Formats: sequence, C-alpha cells, structure tokens
Amino acid sequence: MIKLVEVKKINDFNVSERKRKTHYELGEIWINPDSILQIKPDGAMKKNLSSGYLPSDLDSRQEFSKIQFGSGNNIAAVTVVGSPSVLAEKIYATNKQLLKG
Repeated sequence: MIKLVEVKKINDFNVSERKRKTHYELGEIWINPDSILQIKPDGAMKKNLSSGYLPSDLDSRQEFSKIQFGSGNNIAAVTVVGSPSVLAEKIYATNKQLLKG
C-alpha cells in the first residue's frame, strides 16, 4: 500500500441563503499499487491553486495528478499532490521490495 496526499473537494450548502460554497482540504489516502490503472496530470487543480481555492500552506509551484484505480466495474478517481513522474517513482520503488521469510 502507498500513502498519498489527496485533495478533497468539500461542498457546503447553506439552506437559508440557498448558496453552495466549495472549498478543498488535504487528507491521507492509501492506495494499492496493483489497482492503479492510470496516472495523469490534473491541470484544473493547478488553476484552483493559483486562484486561491486550495489550502494556503501549499507552495504555488506544486503539481497535482489524477489517479484512476480499481478493478472491473469499480473504478474510482482521486486527485493527489505530486506530479505523475514523482508518483510513478514512489509506486515502483515500493513494488521492488522483496519479502523474505
């Protein structure tokens, strides 16, 4: 399993004002490397960062990736912090470890 930092989109709805407000939070996510189907850059999240929608503790040079994972009909997608190349290095470095027993 690989631990990554996920960017979560949170929608708050104010019933009395009938308005929706969206903000983003960071959280941990664990993904099985064997279930990853695709990793691609997420340019929309980069625009959200430059517009000030993401948490202020992120560096303005930060990159984001969208990971699709699952099997069969159960496919999910998450946005994580990091470029596709950095994530691929982390994934393949983890898979190369051998278990001795």
